[in-house]
Amino acid sequence: MKHKLISLFFAMLVSYLTYGQEKVQPAYMLELEKADLCFQAKKFNTAAQLYQKVYPRIKDLTSKEQTLFKIAESYRFSNNFSQAMKWYENLVNSKYPDPQILFNYAQLLKNFERYEDAIRVFNDYLFEMPENKAAIEAIEGCKQAAEWKAKPEKYLLKNLSNVNTPFSDYGPYFNQQQLYFSSSRKEAQGSGIFEWTGQKYADIFSYQTNTAKPLQLISQKTLNSDFNEGALCMDSSQNIYFTQCNGADGKGLNCKILVSYYVENKYSTPQVLPFNNDSFSCGHPTWDNHFNYLYYSSDRPGGYGNKDIWRCQYNFTKNEWSTAENLGAQINSSADELFPSFDKKNNLYFASKGHIGMGGLDLFRCNLESSNQAINLGSPLNSGADDFGITWTGDSLNILGYFSSNRQGGVGDDDLYAIYAKPAVLIVNGTVLDRETEKPVTTANIVLSEKGSKSNFNLKTDENGQFSAEIGFNKGYELICSKNNFLNAGVELNPVFGQNDSSIQVIIWLDKVPLKEAELTVQGIYYDLDQWQIRKDAQPILDSLALVLQLNPGLVIELASHTDSRADAVYNLELSKKRANSCVSYLVSKGITQSRLIPIGYGEQFLVNDCTDGVECSDAEHQANRRTTVKFLKTDAKIKVR
Repeated sequence: MKHKLISLFFAMLVSYLTYGQEKVQPAYMLELEKADLCFQAKKFNTAAQLYQKVYPRIKDLTSKEQTLFKIAESYRFSNNFSQAMKWYENLVNSKYPDPQILFNYAQLLKNFERYEDAIRVFNDYLFEMPENKAAIEAIEGCKQAAEWKAKPEKYLLKNLSNVNTPFSDYGPYFNQQQLYFSSSRKEAQGSGIFEWTGQKYADIFSYQTNTAKPLQLISQKTLNSDFNEGALCMDSSQNIYFTQCNGADGKGLNCKILVSYYVENKYSTPQVLPFNNDSFSCGHPTWDNHFNYLYYSSDRPGGYGNKDIWRCQYNFTKNEWSTAENLGAQINSSADELFPSFDKKNNLYFASKGHIGMGGLDLFRCNLESSNQAINLGSPLNSGADDFGITWTGDSLNILGYFSSNRQGGVGDDDLYAIYAKPAVLIVNGTVLDRETEKPVTTANIVLSEKGSKSNFNLKTDENGQFSAEIGFNKGYELICSKNNFLNAGVELNPVFGQNDSSIQVIIWLDKVPLKEAELTVQGIYYDLDQWQIRKDAQPILDSLALVLQLNPGLVIELASHTDSRADAVYNLELSKKRANSCVSYLVSKGITQSRLIPIGYGEQFLVNDCTDGVECSDAEHQANRRTTVKFLKTDAKIKVR
């Protein structure tokens, strides 16, 4: 009996202690359960905040690692890649057992265009999951991305910084000089916060593109609700088809495509199209005017992955929509295909995470009439980030189109970008040589600058003394080359208009820095008999000398002028001084400081031949003596500019 009482006592004690522990746990567990509920409901931004709040208090290692994983995933799902990277770096250094974290971490590295690092981590994942198709394709994507970046397509991109906000601005659609897009900016009409992103619910806005007036955004109030409105399109009758998520009351779990009819110069109350269903989502509509098809993205049953591109045809006579048709495995993949659109040639464009690409969503093109093959648009339209929602203008105002991207360097979250045709360029292939030895000069510094611009582009010559640079047409450029123990040298380039890319070869000769008192051989500065004015044939020589002085501001030179032996010595001495001063005046007119130019006249003292007084010589022999020579007095002078 005594033993029974002792056993009963211990049972009551264990029960009491367990009850006490349960009294301590609920506050901690309730917060974690709340975070889990948000995660399951795809309220990822809210879930991340809740998990982070409870994470430091978790003592159990397994539970702590699971929470760490959910924080990282919450940021990844909400496209906050910088925070996702931070938490994933902690996660891969933990003992979390699922190798999927290696794949996700590698994908983030790819998003940040760290392709070599991504390949290494994808290979680590393949060691755990051999022959995994997604990882093999991701590695191929990393290799392709490097090639696409090395040979970009001929587009120039411009961030619409006057339109974009720190929030999400995405899904542009161009029609009749009006650009429509979705935005979760503070001007969106609802007051609620979308817990997936932590931003306001998105509305549709528009602005006129062909006006010089200040930007005037218009909220499409007929279409907008207090919840998410997204990508839209128009048919030939200007009826608007657009995406609406969460329903009119915000309680809907899926997205649907609505139509607002354009009747008597105004838009009707939006209606849900009949092919929508509460059990799946439809969105991102685009209209094909050729065959009256509405293309859209949907996760409806019967597809190849999560979200596929589908289409329905509209019969105007019967006012009926056809059964939804999937575009097939050449376009759709096991991942997401989103944001379809058409250009003027009826090529279909869409964004995909499933085909081989540069990072997140990539933009693709296909021709439905000739082939359904999906072609990656490459760099610069695609990047390591999400690139999606492209619309083409038909070259309106020299802008080819617009698209959205959350790539680095933007104004905020998703940003809008304009697409321009990249003008033809001229490739300058240069070689720098030592004039004395005619050998290549390695590691010489090349500064390429556009005239009138303060920006410079710096290059270095390779082991063969070569360099290459890309410049535009119809602009003036200057190449300045420098190297220790050499005088600086320069070349001016003024390429005229070209429609196609082309190249030119440039050779820059470098002269060794001369010793002081060394005389520079300058051929071509000659004078007429009894004259001191600078002749036209001497001007290019003095222009070249001016350039040398401009590029080497420490040089001080002597300009020594001479005469022939005709006339008396006193007269010739004065004549030679006038010639030296004429050279100084010319160089000063080219911007050279006068204190760097020392004129001196030697008269007939230093003849180059035997044509002295009384010796009969030809005009050419006398001409050789009527000259100006240059001597280096200083190579490192500090010139004061007043």
